[in-house]
Amino acid sequence: MKTFIGALGFAFAGSAFAVDLDRPGALDALRHENPAHYAKVEKILNEAPRKPYPSISGWVRTEFDARDVNTSHLLKTSYPAQTRLSFRLDDVVYTKIIFIDAPARAVPAK
Repeated sequence: MKTFIGALGFAFAGSAFAVDLDRPGALDALRHENPAHYAKVEKILNEAPRKPYPSISGWVRTEFDARDVNTSHLLKTSYPAQTRLSFRLDDVVYTKIIFIDAPARAVPAK
């Protein structure tokens, strides 16, 4: 467990640990230390970018029994757009910046 904590850079927040999945080596450490969470996290990270943005939170809650699901209302202006996704599995909070498939639309100039 010490390796897992050191590799992921846990931050103690109340009764939950926070894991930044953007840190190098975080997913590899998770795969070895908690295969059940890794399977869920991998599926979330693979499928969330293809879901409609407004439905991501509900999908993660219902499909994976996650709590405290949050998708930032601020989108990073890149192509494709990016947002921060966070969710809790058991007592671990995971965060990751993900690409989202937000449809572009023309807005007329005023």
